[in-house]
Amino acid sequence: MSLAGVKVVFSVAVFLMGVFGVLSAVALRSGASGTRFMAWGDTLAGGVLAGAGLAHLLSDGANGFRAVAPGMDYPVAFVLAGVGFLLILLIEAVIVPGGDQTEAAFHCGAEGTSHEIRPWSHRGERRPYSFILLLVLSVHSVIIGMALGAQRSLTTALAIFIAIMAHKGMAGFALGVSYRRTGASLRGIVPAALFFACMTPLGILASTAIDSLIAADSRMLFEAVFNSLGAGTFLYIATMDIIRTEFELPGDNGPKWFLAATGFALMALLAVWI
Repeated sequence: MSLAGVKVVFSVAVFLMGVFGVLSAVALRSGASGTRFMAWGDTLAGGVLAGAGLAHLLSDGANGFRAVAPGMDYPVAFVLAGVGFLLILLIEAVIVPGGDQTEAAFHCGAEGTSHEIRPWSHRGERRPYSFILLLVLSVHSVIIGMALGAQRSLTTALAIFIAIMAHKGMAGFALGVSYRRTGASLRGIVPAALFFACMTPLGILASTAIDSLIAADSRMLFEAVFNSLGAGTFLYIATMDIIRTEFELPGDNGPKWFLAATGFALMALLAVWI
């Protein structure tokens, strides 16, 4: 099978993983135990995204720029990662002013500590957090898909594909959690899941088409740029959207920290091989 054919297979697999991630959060039962599991899974997803951004994409971007310009000392990859971070911040805070975060109530009773998650409620014309997260994750997914589509060797394409698959389901889970907390129905969640799942394949196919049109000596630079931008978007979503939000909800801070660290460690361990 040609590399282009392999990328098509990768696109289908990433699409299915995205849908599965969102719907797995929807399938959780309601109640205190389901709410706690959603929070724990969401925090694990944040750690996975942070680890993938730093240990995989940013590292690959820096290596790519060193290969393109061995004598250059300027940290281009890190600057572009910052650009990716600021791009998502621009979308979330300026272009589409953020909706109110999920509100939480904390109760202590005879049965111990429990969490009550209150659905987001409209205030003026502000967008709900779930919509903002969908938009941000979708932009991020296109960028990371373009990073995969830009790869010219099966080995590196497979490495990035594994990293994407390792976090795509968790990112989808985080999105599904945000929709669950708004009280959205399954009919409202499925279109969002399909839209989110399509974005990485769209990026893969677009980047593959662009890569076939540019000169060979520009392809490594193209790859390094999108790896670096993708790293910044990973870090923004992990820290500003997921981990910060979960730690603002009261309780279970110890387990949440452990799960975030576990997700990060899994991606760091994966970097030993890919």
